Parts: sequence; structure tokens; C-alpha cells
Amino acid sequence: MTDNRNTRVLVVAAAVLALVLGFAYGATFSGGCELVKDAPFGCVEWWLARYQTLIAMFGAIFVAWLSVQPVLRQLKLSSLQTAVALQQVHADREKRLENWFKPELAVLEKLSDDLVSGYYRNEDDHAVLPHWVWNLNQTVDSTRDRLVQRQIKNIGSTEIAAHRQSLIDILKRLSDCMSDYNGSVYGDDPEYDLSDEDRAKIYEAEERARQDLPSRIDEVSVAIRKFGEAVTAEVHDVRKRRRFYDQVLASSDSHELGS
Repeated sequence: MTDNRNTRVLVVAAAVLALVLGFAYGATFSGGCELVKDAPFGCVEWWLARYQTLIAMFGAIFVAWLSVQPVLRQLKLSSLQTAVALQQVHADREKRLENWFKPELAVLEKLSDDLVSGYYRNEDDHAVLPHWVWNLNQTVDSTRDRLVQRQIKNIGSTEIAAHRQSLIDILKRLSDCMSDYNGSVYGDDPEYDLSDEDRAKIYEAEERARQDLPSRIDEVSVAIRKFGEAVTAEVHDVRKRRRFYDQVLASSDSHELGS
């Protein structure tokens, strides 16, 4: 951009000079010089006196152009240094996001698949389903604990943090539902000294959990998908910014090679 501005200034200066010389040349052949033919410098003295304002303006433009060149070069250098710094910042952030979230998303997507496929595969097998719920409950709890640690470290943008917190809350509801699903294991165990009222509450919670479990699993799947979309959007935005500064630096290198 700076090179284009310099070229335009030179073109304008050359046009002004050509205009001055054209007027002078025309005056020479129109008889103007005859009036001052006896002057020490003849025609030159005449057109210098006639066009001194225009010549002075041209000289001022040229001097101004020369004076701003160091400033323009410094501005260009400062812009390049800023572009290099920002390109590195976005490149590092892009790499960190991919390193942080790619394995995390893979784990979450596997959890979603295991929940959906496992439940609907075993929903009619009342001998297997409670054991499957028990085992998956451990996985849900460990996944939620890991997400909580990520949230504490504040990894990712504000939008990612919001979707992560939503997923944490939904996983907590699923975990509670899964715990209640096998509540009768404790209610029927004589080791636990429970009153009839406590047992009634456990059985009630278990029945409610059996009804709610499919919708809780669907909520988790939707939350995982939205979290993945937020991460993908963040990585895409950072990559777009990084590529912009890549192009800025590449364009600068091309200008330098061309000059």
C-alpha cells in the first residue's frame, strides 16, 4: 500500500512538471519570449517569473514527499511487526485449542454414542439395563469431573465456557437420574437401616428415573453437540484471523522481492 502511494505521488509530481514545461514551451512559441528577449536569461527568465508559483508548489510537493518517506517506512515496519506478533498469537491459540479440545471432544462424542446406543439396545432387557446404567454412571461422573477441572482453568472463550457449564449441569442431572435408577439396591439391602418412608422415597425416585432416563440421555447428546459446535466455531475464527495475518506477511514479502 505504501509503494502504491509513493508511485501515485511521483505520477502527480511528473504531471505537474509536464504541465509547467508545457506552458513554458507554448509560451516560447507564442511570442511571449519576444517581450523579454533582451533580458540576461531571455525566455528562461520570462517563464520562471510567470510560473514561479506553480514551480514553487511542485517543489513543495516534492520536498514533502521526500520528508514523509522515513515516517512511511517506520509505519510500514511497525505494521509488519504488529502483524508478526498477532500472527504468532493466533497461531499459538489455534494450536492450543486443537490440543485441548480435540481429545476432549472425542471422549464426549464416544460418551454420547455409548449412552444412546447402549440404552436403546438394552432398554427391553431388564436384567442387563440396570448393570449398564450402573457402569455408565461411573463414566458420566468421571467425564463431568474432568469438565469441571477444565472449567476451573477457564480454558477457551466465554462462549465455550458457557456451553461447558451447561454440559456440566446436564451431566449432573443424568448422574443423579442414573443413581436413582438403581435406588432399590439400597432400599432392599438390610444393611441400611431405612424407614418405610425412606424406602418409599427411594422407590418413587427410582420409578421417576426410569421414566426420565431417555430424555436425560437425549439432553446430554444435544449438549455435547452444541459444545462441539462452539469449539469448532472458536477454532475456525482463530484460524481465520491467523490466515489473514499470514496473507499480510506473505504480501509484504512479495513486495520486498518485487522491489
